[in-house]
This record gives sequence, C-alpha cells and structure tokens, in this order.
Amino acid sequence: MNKSIMAKIIRKLLLISLIATAAVAVYVYDASVIPTDDTLVTNLDRPVQSAQCMTQAPDGVLDRYGKLDVTTWNLYKQKGDGWEETLKQLVDRSDLLLLQEAQLTGALNDFINSLKLNMLLAKAFNFSGVPVGVMNLSRESAVSSCVFRKAEPYIKYPKSMLISYYLLSDSSQLLVINIHSINFTFGTEDYKAQLGVVEQAIKEHQGPIVFAGDMNTWSDERGEVINQLVRQMGLQEAIPSVDSRSKVLGHNLDHIFYRGLELVKAESILTSSSDHNPVKAYFRLKKQYPVKKTNPES
Repeated sequence: MNKSIMAKIIRKLLLISLIATAAVAVYVYDASVIPTDDTLVTNLDRPVQSAQCMTQAPDGVLDRYGKLDVTTWNLYKQKGDGWEETLKQLVDRSDLLLLQEAQLTGALNDFINSLKLNMLLAKAFNFSGVPVGVMNLSRESAVSSCVFRKAEPYIKYPKSMLISYYLLSDSSQLLVINIHSINFTFGTEDYKAQLGVVEQAIKEHQGPIVFAGDMNTWSDERGEVINQLVRQMGLQEAIPSVDSRSKVLGHNLDHIFYRGLELVKAESILTSSSDHNPVKAYFRLKKQYPVKKTNPES
C-alpha cells in the first residue's frame, strides 16, 4: 500500500473519530442539566428531598466501640460490570463509604434502600434526569452536611463536595470532607480555589477529621497543592502498605487524609468494576485521658 492511500485512510479514521467524539459531546450536553443552586439530596426521614444543607439529630454514633473504617471509591457512574457486588462488599466492611461519580439511578437507589443505608448526595449536575455527584453512605446519619461545587473552567461541568459532621462514641464530632476535585485546568489557580472551602472547614474544626476522595492529583503541581494544604492543617495521609491505587501519569488520584485519629492500617483494593480502585483506612479513636486534679490542700 503506497503512502498516499495510507494517508487517506488515516485522514478518514481521524475524521470518523472526530465525528464520533462530537456526537458523544452533543449527547452528553443535551442530556445534562446543571442546577443553578448547590443541592443536597438525601433519603433521611422521608422520601428524597433537596436543600443545600441539612441538620439532623442522629440515632447513634458512626464508629463501633472506637473502631472506624472509612473507604473512598470513584464509582465511575456504575459503568463497570459487577459494581453492585463490589459496592456491597465495601458497605459490609465500612462504617463510612465516600463515593465519587455516583449516579443515583433506580438500581443504585434500590441498592441503598435494600441495605437501609443513610445516603447524602452532593448533586453536581443531572444526567438524563438523574443526579450525579459525590455520595456518603453510612448506617448512622450525619449531624449536619452541606454541598459545595466548583465548575470546570473550560467544559463548565461542576465537581461537587460534601462537608459533613458525624457523632462519635467519645462525644466528639468527626468532620468528613468528600471531594471530587476539578480536572481540566491549566495551572493550579482554579484547583486551589476549590480547596479554599476545605481549608476553611478544617480551620474551624477542633475535633477529628477525614479528608478523602478523588483529588485528581495527576501532576507534581497538583500533588504539591494538596500536600501543602494538609501539612499546614496538620493532616497525615493513610497510605496503603501495598499501594495499588489508580494512577495517571504516575501519580495517585485517590487519597485519605486524617487528623485526630489513630491509623491502624490502610489498603487499596483491586477491582474491575470502575476505573479507580477503592482505598480504605482502618482507624481507632484516640483515647482521651482525664486530667488529674490537684488537691489545693495537700
């Protein structure tokens, strides 16, 4: 085959690829609706209701006698085969499951209700009438939770974040930040701007903290932005001993950072149900030793 014929074939393939990409983009754009307001979707108390923030009196505590297992996983909008089986295994082994790219389809909603889980979803946008965003799943409800979003600078689709507080058995409240960081940026200014809400929430909280999610740390610069934030805020990372976290350009995307908790171990779990592998941290609450009172008369 001569070079001119080969060049024509390549041009045709490129054209077909561009047409297919454009068609997908048009479909996604037409099928998606971006809400003007930050919206929290929850199944607490009554059928699914929406608001930016919610408060609730929890029935119980999040941990189990001082043990607290937290998992983060990008669910990839349930596109992968076997996602229900993997999600069931994670639910069975976690006190708190933090999901990104969760699409509240009928199948996922039925799954949540069948296991009698408390669900919080920070709606980033609607796709074909179905909300998509980060989601918290637990057996105990949050004391309070709020949604924050940041639009991707070029494609305009938002990424969402949940900032929630859960009651622990030592009477403290655990601050939980579940984030899906923006992805399509040049430089780090917009990336830093999304983290401004995280920094403020951590500064204002005196108790234990978990900051986790798909942080899209696919470059040295993005990784350093995260590392600088957690260093300044006194957080540490739960790094799996055998690290099989999903990578892009050699960089881990998914992280669990913590403060005010004792880390027992961390692990990453291999799965074909998503383009991300789940990351799990096993924590214990720190023992609070009483302060000895001095007898002024002695």
